[in-house]
Amino acid sequence: MRIKKYALGIFVALGVLCMCACTDKTNKYDEYHKEVEKLYEQIVTTGAIIDTIDTNKDNYKQELYDSLDNLEDAFEEFSKVEPPKEFKDCKMLSDKATTYIANSSTCFHGALDEEYNEEMFNAGKANYNEAIKCINYMGDVLQKK
Repeated sequence: MRIKKYALGIFVALGVLCMCACTDKTNKYDEYHKEVEKLYEQIVTTGAIIDTIDTNKDNYKQELYDSLDNLEDAFEEFSKVEPPKEFKDCKMLSDKATTYIANSSTCFHGALDEEYNEEMFNAGKANYNEAIKCINYMGDVLQKK
């Protein structure tokens, strides 16, 4: 009888631990998912701002630089977020995206600082597109789990 109580106690304890572990995983997943959504919203918002910049205004370059810098900061902050273990590949993608967006910002700054430099501008676009690809891959990974 005592063994049955002991076994039942262990069974209940394991069940509670499993439930806690699952809840913890769910919470970590939810937190990480919220961070991904936050970054996505920042990308959309910044993209909309960039699309509305009037290049006929004297300060259009500064508006663009500020937007790019804000986006770079958002990627940098996101790269500090530790994904749940089951999404460890997302960390690599996040780090890559952060590097690409930093390179993109540098290239866009270089393309517009003095005279327009088309090569730098194209390099900025290419790096930006690679950063977005990394974020899209992260979204794919998150949706599959």
